Amino acid sequence: MKMKEKRKHFGSRPKRNDLRKDKKSPNKHKFIQRSRQMEQMHRTECQYQSTIDDGSKLTADLLPELQDEAQFYEQLVSGYSSTIAVPTLKSEEKCIIQERKVQEDDVEMDQNPQDIADIKKINVFKNRFDFELESDDISAIIAKDTNEVKGKWSAIGNFKIEKPNLKSTVDPDDNYKQPADILKAADLQLLRVQPSLALNVSYPLSTVQTELFHMANRYLDLYYPQRTLDNAEEIRYVYCLHAINHILKSRALILRNNEKINELLKDPTQPTSEMSLPDSVRDQGLTRLKALIILPFRDSALKTVQIIAKLLFENRRDPKTGYPVTKYERFLQEYSGNTVYFPKTNPKPADYEQTFNGNTDDNFKIGIRLTKKSMSLYTEFSGSDILIASPLALRMVINDKDQDFDFLNSVELLIIDQSELLLAQNWENLLQVLDHLHLQPQKLPETNCQRLRSYCLNATSRFYRQTLLFCSHDLPEFRGVINNKCHNYQGKVRIINQIESGSISNVLTPIKQVFQRIESSSVESALDDRFQHFVRHILPQFTKSGHSHCLIYVPSYFDYVRLRNHFKKEMISFVQISEYSKKEKISRARDIFFHSGAPFMLYSERGHFFRRTRIKGIRHLIFYQPPNFPNFYPELINLMLDINQNRRDGLQDVMSVKVLYTKFDLLSLSNIIGNENAWNLTTGASDSYLFSNKE
Repeated sequence: MKMKEKRKHFGSRPKRNDLRKDKKSPNKHKFIQRSRQMEQMHRTECQYQSTIDDGSKLTADLLPELQDEAQFYEQLVSGYSSTIAVPTLKSEEKCIIQERKVQEDDVEMDQNPQDIADIKKINVFKNRFDFELESDDISAIIAKDTNEVKGKWSAIGNFKIEKPNLKSTVDPDDNYKQPADILKAADLQLLRVQPSLALNVSYPLSTVQTELFHMANRYLDLYYPQRTLDNAEEIRYVYCLHAINHILKSRALILRNNEKINELLKDPTQPTSEMSLPDSVRDQGLTRLKALIILPFRDSALKTVQIIAKLLFENRRDPKTGYPVTKYERFLQEYSGNTVYFPKTNPKPADYEQTFNGNTDDNFKIGIRLTKKSMSLYTEFSGSDILIASPLALRMVINDKDQDFDFLNSVELLIIDQSELLLAQNWENLLQVLDHLHLQPQKLPETNCQRLRSYCLNATSRFYRQTLLFCSHDLPEFRGVINNKCHNYQGKVRIINQIESGSISNVLTPIKQVFQRIESSSVESALDDRFQHFVRHILPQFTKSGHSHCLIYVPSYFDYVRLRNHFKKEMISFVQISEYSKKEKISRARDIFFHSGAPFMLYSERGHFFRRTRIKGIRHLIFYQPPNFPNFYPELINLMLDINQNRRDGLQDVMSVKVLYTKFDLLSLSNIIGNENAWNLTTGASDSYLFSNKE
């Protein structure tokens, strides 16, 4: 007999545990879509069957990739989408799907009859998933045939809502007036939040939390590019509240449908073997997993799990043992500690210390299962309610031939937080994960197919997924995810506040800053156009005498490698610092550069992001491309203050800043110099513009 895992609680002494080893998945099977006709003929067996005529091939229709909007801002994200080939169903197979039963310990926490009987609240949630898209509706989503609604609320500011023009709608309420404050549990229950959950919320919610929850609770895709150090935990609290509420509603719906089925089984006039369940009880996906939360670090996952536990069990917290969370000691051991050392002298910027405070490991994944009296951690992914993971860990699972990723098929809620940190890690990891959502299963699900939602069988699951994306600033990569990877049939909302001055207002060094535009016809050609312009027109200017101490800041590592190879080929003296440089080489490069041993330094953006090295002796600063992180722009220019200069180099009066950009860098420029100035720089007649804070 296997010993049961002892339940651990908050506040217990941590113990060292071995890491859980993922079990190898069984042999892969082909997934054949079930037809309603076969279901009626074989009521005792649920079969997925496809009949293929001679000489014909059956393929899964996952719809073509959606195109981006034909507006200038939206053109910035063209080229950031990709498609995944869907396997062709080659043979006819049959399989019996066993019903996944709800166990006694697998019901909603603190469930009471009032929750189950409150049909009105359940139905508002249920209608979203019972709504069946027609072919014309799907065409409208693909063609981006939408209605736009603009509004302004006190905390989140200006927003734009885009809803597809469907034949019918689930939510006829288009009232987007300023929402009332959420001060007590009754206010949340009016928003259809489960009563057992509303009692555990910390009141009052801030205005930002109230407005964000109102948007999320409408099941719109949400793009919020205004995450700051001050509101970061407020945002985390909101999406945890929304995720738990979604899961509790799903469980309540399943419980109510179980009661309906039990009543049907009691009917003596209809044999059990010939019973066919009504479509109204279709309440499950191919797997149990409903919410996927993608985060950059283990410390972020630690904070998220702790908030979820408080929201579930705050009113039932034991003063001695804390919250009932199984395997919490192991979780605390693996997800805490490992904090980066912060020097007391010459301290790092505040945003750096907050970002890297805690465990910064970016390879993690943990399943969470909600039961009647506790929350279980480290559960199997397909049997979990919530999965918290990093893009790297998910990509490793996807690429592992011994593991399957079927748990990604039925995700109903996708949350991506701290997106700018994911960009600094490896954006391709996230894109690959998004491309593997809602694909055909590699093996047959253990679900009663009469309980499966129709969109799971029609390959339209992605239109029923809500996505919440939070980041600190607006970038084409983030727009690309919202526009090309998110297809919620209920629409999306995007925060569109104007940037007045940008981060350039934080520049302290009195110096002229020249922004030089490079003409380019497309995003793809911009890479070569930028490189050719740099080596032909910019680099020759700085290879002359009197232009030493030149730092070249390169956001893209691919551009960094290309420039490094060019410098070596042309035998130009330089030093380099990137995210892969060791501490010894960084110290040596800084010393050589400061003492005029090399006229150029190649400096990668990721190298600066992960270390925030203070480079001294900079006389000339070239931004090969506008920084992806707008706060880096004034931070690097402020390194050129007199206190950081080598007074023996004889170049006290020679200093310059040059920024190279194309029209496709509009969003990056907006974060630095404001929306109006960025528009003028990308559309103006001149190709060179001067900004100066010199008196």
